Amino acid sequence: MNEEKLDSIIYFLMDKTVRISKKYSLKRLKEEGFDITIDQWVILLRIHEEEQQTQVELAKAVFKDTASITRILDLLHDKKLVRRIPNENDRRKSSLTLTSKGNSYVNHAKKVVFSIREEGIKGIDPKDIETANRVLRKMAENMG
Repeated sequence: MNEEKLDSIIYFLMDKTVRISKKYSLKRLKEEGFDITIDQWVILLRIHEEEQQTQVELAKAVFKDTASITRILDLLHDKKLVRRIPNENDRRKSSLTLTSKGNSYVNHAKKVVFSIREEGIKGIDPKDIETANRVLRKMAENMG
């Protein structure tokens, strides 16, 4: 077996990049007045994209356990960004939707998030980004 240096292992580089990206994104969002974590942002964006989904569907879509989703939704509900709409047929289920404040919040935050993403890929050839996306999707498929 070949010995690899830690900095040349793709899994280490992916984890390092995600951690740096989250830290930087959180800092930028706070600077722009958004009091939100990256996990909360992902949940808000997913609800914005797919209104009326259930908590279980949301958990699957963002690769989080339902307990974590419940905690995040409780925080977003307290901030008046998310609303749970009870299911008429099954009281254990509810659909998730953004409040008008939540929609406004997401639309404003999207601009900041877009600029963060642009900064992250600055100087990278679009073909390299396509290749990276293809490789990462294949790695996820191989292990999923």
